[in-house]
Amino acid sequence: MVTKMKKNWWKLGVAMGIALMVMAGNCRLDAAAAEAKEGERETGKSSVVKTARQIPIDVSLKMVLGTEAVNKAAEGPGTGDGIKYIENGENADVTDGLETESTEGNEAIKTSDAAVNENEGTEEGSTPEEGAVAVEENAEEIDAYFDDSVFVGDSIMLGFRNYAMKRQDTFLSRMGFLAAGSFSANNALWEVGGESVHPVFQGEQRQIWESISLMGSRRAFIMLGMNDLNITGLDGTCEIYEELIGKIKEANPEVEIHIMSMTYILKGKEAGKLNNDTIREYNGMLKAMAEENGWGYVDVANALADGNGDLAEEYCSDGFAHQNPEAYDVWVSVLREYAGEHL
Repeated sequence: MVTKMKKNWWKLGVAMGIALMVMAGNCRLDAAAAEAKEGERETGKSSVVKTARQIPIDVSLKMVLGTEAVNKAAEGPGTGDGIKYIENGENADVTDGLETESTEGNEAIKTSDAAVNENEGTEEGSTPEEGAVAVEENAEEIDAYFDDSVFVGDSIMLGFRNYAMKRQDTFLSRMGFLAAGSFSANNALWEVGGESVHPVFQGEQRQIWESISLMGSRRAFIMLGMNDLNITGLDGTCEIYEELIGKIKEANPEVEIHIMSMTYILKGKEAGKLNNDTIREYNGMLKAMAEENGWGYVDVANALADGNGDLAEEYCSDGFAHQNPEAYDVWVSVLREYAGEHL
């Protein structure tokens, strides 16, 4: 009997030891849990991790860029409204912290902290995304800048009109256009007749200044010269351009004048005086004329240029000077930036 009891003592000892280990483990777990909860109250990091991981990507982008920019970007290339804020890549790393699921606790906290810091910094205007946020905060005001505006020009401007007509759900649909193929500063001064190339408004060709009056335009954006340089040269074209604007102002004293630079042509496609060196000189003269008269000047040409100062091939539609929708996307970005500077 005694021998049998001795044989069972070791089993009882082992059982008691296991019970003590379990109790000690539970104490440590309770202490760790209490410490973790205390840490949450002091730092809020655990809740940050959960919040950061649960924010969908589209929502997080809207936090940084604004709702309109994200919605437009979701429509895909060619919308011409807001998409550049996404495509340029300047904001691409903003959401890295919100997308990353880390398997290590410390890494997760660091990642989510970075995401929150990005968003907090954006609100304070201290991060590289400040410009995008600022633009989208007054996006409606920027787009409204072009209400009651008219865009005057030749076939390059006609291409922009066709581009705008396909985007009726954007501010582009509220613009007016007076554009025609082969239109120029020279023939804009012709009398309307059988050989006239004046743009049509309300089913009838009219002088530009008359059409602008009927449209009630507040701002006129004018791009002319490509069909003039080989006829009247630099000085002659600028003189005629100024004369045309004088007639527009005489008939419409309150209208604002904004001259748009003439865009470049592809390298090797020069035609007489129509070459990129001459176009650069011409644009410099237009800018000086605008500054002298208190008119606006919009530089679209350089935004479409390659590293050599020629029209970039990816923006050309005909192997010469006419442009594709990707080029007009750039126009929209330039115009919206211009509007933001002149509000």
